[in-house]
Amino acid sequence: MPGTENSDDSDSMEESFFKGKRPWSKIKDQILGQYMPAYLAKVATLGRRIILIDAFAGPGRFEDGEAGSPLIICQAAEKCVPDKYLAIFVNSEKEHHDKALYVLSSLIEKNKVIAIHGSADLLLTKVRDVLGDHTVFLYLDPFGLKGCEFSVIEPFLRRDRAFSTELVINLSIPTIHRLAARNAVAAGRAENPRIRAFHARLTRVLGGEYWKPILWDDSKSPETKAEEVMSIYREKVLGLEEPKAFSGSCPVRERAGSGIKYYVTFYSRHQDAMLLMNDAMCTAYNQRMHEAATDGTLFENTSWKDERDPRAQEDIILATVREAPRKSRRDVWLDIVLKHFMRFTDSEYKAAVVRLVKDKKLDFVDVRETKRLNNESLLYVIEGGSP
Repeated sequence: MPGTENSDDSDSMEESFFKGKRPWSKIKDQILGQYMPAYLAKVATLGRRIILIDAFAGPGRFEDGEAGSPLIICQAAEKCVPDKYLAIFVNSEKEHHDKALYVLSSLIEKNKVIAIHGSADLLLTKVRDVLGDHTVFLYLDPFGLKGCEFSVIEPFLRRDRAFSTELVINLSIPTIHRLAARNAVAAGRAENPRIRAFHARLTRVLGGEYWKPILWDDSKSPETKAEEVMSIYREKVLGLEEPKAFSGSCPVRERAGSGIKYYVTFYSRHQDAMLLMNDAMCTAYNQRMHEAATDGTLFENTSWKDERDPRAQEDIILATVREAPRKSRRDVWLDIVLKHFMRFTDSEYKAAVVRLVKDKKLDFVDVRETKRLNNESLLYVIEGGSP
């Protein structure tokens, strides 16, 4: 429970985690599986070697046969960039390392994969100095928080902007609450050596002490606290970059209304990543929430898209275009994603624009003279046409 003083290290819990993929955990893997092919296709055009690092890889496959992150990453790489990548998978647990060696053996023999038995933070400290001009994708999915301290990821964020660098980090929200030890602080034990060690670790992970007044505030719900902490965390990540970079987060929970187990947070220097991640995260989250809500009911095999409210999407589009008229359809979409991340997908956006034009609430300037809507079409609101 949040506020307890237990350590975030639990070997037995970690072992049970890999026995079978939890339904809610599929959100993380679906995001990775949807994003990787599109990401790899884009960075392949840069013409540089692509280094894919999974610093908390696990055994590669769950005991129930489902693919873990190493297989998801390799399957995408083999499909999209079979001769342009090197994947590095790290495990601190010897048993997981040995299983990963077996699962990935064919790719290891082809020198496409390196499996390392060691600690993530030590590996990342060493590897960042030999990356050169390579394109880098770093995936961090620790069971707790150890190994993803801000000082470990910061040098990757500060790489020369001439080189493509992307990060995906999964942070455990229950672990953050446990290390904050709100109950111990309220009881006057903030100076207890163990509690101080917890706080020091959390500060190292989050990159500052800004979490203290948030997580110790009894007037806020655990979810509100987590959202505020993650918002500042993203700002700190983005603050390392000039000019603009892009970041967003997706909550991982068992079902609507249940507590948040993780936040999946990405960082990229390219706006296309923001758009791709918006679709991947929106789809994975809403699909899982729909599956949890309809499991065992007559609606079990229906699509999550069936329950979407198109009017809310249209209102957001009209408001965005009204604020900045005659922007291209693509630029309007980027503005929406930046302000309303994960609210709806690219295909939903385009369909909504078509409806608004048909209903004479929007019109467009046909810049390319194709006589149809496209990404370069300049959108504007028809006066008196909106509700």
